[in-house]
Amino acid sequence: ARSDKTGFMVPGGKGANQATAVAKASSPKSSFAQLATVFGNDGHARALSVSLEKNNVDTKLCLEADVPSGQAIIFLEKGGENSIIIIGGANNSWPDKLPTKLVTAIQSAATVLLQQEIPDRINLAVAKCAKETKVPVMMDVGGEERELSDELLSSVSLVSLNETELARLTGGMKTDTKGQCIDAAKLLLEKGCKEILVTLGKDGAILISPKGQIEQEVLEVDKEKIVDTTGAGDCFRGAFAVARAEGKDDKAALRFAAAAASLCIQVKGAQPSMPTREAILDVAGLKASSI
Repeated sequence: ARSDKTGFMVPGGKGANQATAVAKASSPKSSFAQLATVFGNDGHARALSVSLEKNNVDTKLCLEADVPSGQAIIFLEKGGENSIIIIGGANNSWPDKLPTKLVTAIQSAATVLLQQEIPDRINLAVAKCAKETKVPVMMDVGGEERELSDELLSSVSLVSLNETELARLTGGMKTDTKGQCIDAAKLLLEKGCKEILVTLGKDGAILISPKGQIEQEVLEVDKEKIVDTTGAGDCFRGAFAVARAEGKDDKAALRFAAAAASLCIQVKGAQPSMPTREAILDVAGLKASSI
């Protein structure tokens, strides 16, 4: 319905959302979040910078371009589901070569997270750079709908995607059931990727590797408390990356991520919805010393 309260703007972007999720889920003693992006020349960039700083995300690696910021126009439905239109903007204004300070940060990182809102050439350059020093790379297929090259697949450690994205990357293989998702994921493993993390919405998630698969159910949330699922995937991936970087086993990492996502969907707006470490541990039923 038309209303003066229908629309609102909050800072976001998959990379920024995941960096915020990492920052809030991290233990100050063991990890912190750095974001590398290209800020635009407008008020959206300033709002994003303020939000990141407020959430303790280090932005020293960020660049600036004299073009408008990247944006995502999100259509939010009553049940919390959403559809999104992406406008690339400054996200497409990366330089030809990775800056030296970024290369240094990549090769000393615990984990690098990539996604499809920045150019393919940058994702590939970052993945190759990380691989040189055996830094694990999580590649999120979300963002722009485009293919992943075999070269990129073989350069990352883990590919994270939902069932729709999995079907697209495997040439239309069926992904209606968990068994079908596992079969489709194995095709991507054959191309050189070590692990596949498939998020299945209300059906949870599956981590698939040559060793087998581990399933994680969703942590139930009362339907009336679900207000916005926009940042749930970014939240799940960020929290999972934190747990992995802290050396936790796969089951604990998946549960930590599921707990984070269950909290995220109860708050409107992607970055504002990213939960604190303490809240995640409480919902997950994990002790601070176990994660």
